[in-house]
Amino acid sequence: CPWNFKNHLKIMNIHIEYCIKWNYEPEFDRVSNIIKNISPNLNISSNREYPRSGAFEIEINGKIVYSKLKTYKFPSEEDIIKLIK
Repeated sequence: CPWNFKNHLKIMNIHIEYCIKWNYEPEFDRVSNIIKNISPNLNISSNREYPRSGAFEIEINGKIVYSKLKTYKFPSEEDIIKLIK
């Protein structure tokens, strides 16, 4: 079977849970745009279920890699770059 570049790409699914009650949607948009600028082909989803109050969590391939509930702040662009690269 010939070598196939597509099969060797790292697949990264990003899920962001963000609080609706506290209007965190602008932060979701900001973070999503940063991620898309880094890698436009990543899959980004949000709020599979009703989000927890105060939540802003970034999950990559099923693992939470950033939590505002733990850091008490939204991720900076530098934080996001470190997570994605």
